[in-house]
Amino acid sequence: MLVLCWLVCAAGRASGAPVQKVVAYYFHVSVRCPTCRAIEEYAREAVERGFAEQLKSGALEWRPVNVQLPQNRHFIRDYQLYTRSLVLVKLKDGQQVEWRNLEKVWELVSRKTDFLKYVQTHVRAYLGGR
Repeated sequence: MLVLCWLVCAAGRASGAPVQKVVAYYFHVSVRCPTCRAIEEYAREAVERGFAEQLKSGALEWRPVNVQLPQNRHFIRDYQLYTRSLVLVKLKDGQQVEWRNLEKVWELVSRKTDFLKYVQTHVRAYLGGR
């Protein structure tokens, strides 16, 4: 991620414009129940189907992360995680400026269409309406 961010940020600095990027993290543990797997599957689908161009350009990144791995435990503290979570992080020039835990994914997992719309609405807002 750092190399990609460095390349994207360097390109933006060369043009003089601030570089904005959104990372959609799905935080999970090693052992996952069917509901946790569905949340990840639907969230990935929402991102890939709704924002293929932004994924390709690097303006958006999808990152599943196992928070049980020692190198990833800091995310629990960083984003106040208490369960498996989908978190959007907005970066400007490589610095985090905003984040949001999309907690309603747990309520909407049994309604896939509503789930996809919920995730895509928030991702779109974080991308600045793109």
